[in-house]
Amino acid sequence: MHKQYGSDVQFYFIYTREAHAADSDRPTPIATVEQPVSTEERRQVAVDFVQQNELQIPALLDNIDDKTSNDYASLPDRLFLIGKDGKVVLAGQPGPFGFDPDLLEKAILNELAVKAPLDITASQNTAPRGRGGREGRQGSGPNMRWMLERMKNMPIMQALDTNGDGQISPEEIQAAPESLKTLDKDDDGKISREEFMPTRRARR
Repeated sequence: MHKQYGSDVQFYFIYTREAHAADSDRPTPIATVEQPVSTEERRQVAVDFVQQNELQIPALLDNIDDKTSNDYASLPDRLFLIGKDGKVVLAGQPGPFGFDPDLLEKAILNELAVKAPLDITASQNTAPRGRGGREGRQGSGPNMRWMLERMKNMPIMQALDTNGDGQISPEEIQAAPESLKTLDKDDDGKISREEFMPTRRARR
């Protein structure tokens, strides 16, 4: 969409607060980033992400006061379209299940006065209603597929998926107790959080 509509629509990726940081009480299996504690730390995480993913969309940063995230109730991720008059045209549902690029494209076409039916309900095309909304969840969504893809590189998946096919077979499930022992790098008989989900950097 950025390539197709970039001459008519300004696209921005805004990095805000980590929804499931590795040091939070709700980390995900793919979490490798600890919650930044300053704007500069957050900026560095964002720069690393842009470089590693070769992001072509201009990236903006929400300062450590989380004003943008709070104003737009954007956690964990959310799509917005702002009209030329500065008003919110589309406020997508919170991700990952509400992250719907197809809906955004319909809204863009509608805003550009191209004939495209905007088949969305009132609840899907409303202004932000507060943090953590869960309305409208359906299907797995592109973020869920991305999450499963990222899990392939996690230590636990590498330990269990012994043949490297991206799936855990019945045989691999049966062998899981022995496979998990490979995560115990210090041989203390336990799997620590760092062994299970190593973070990118250690907090000073």
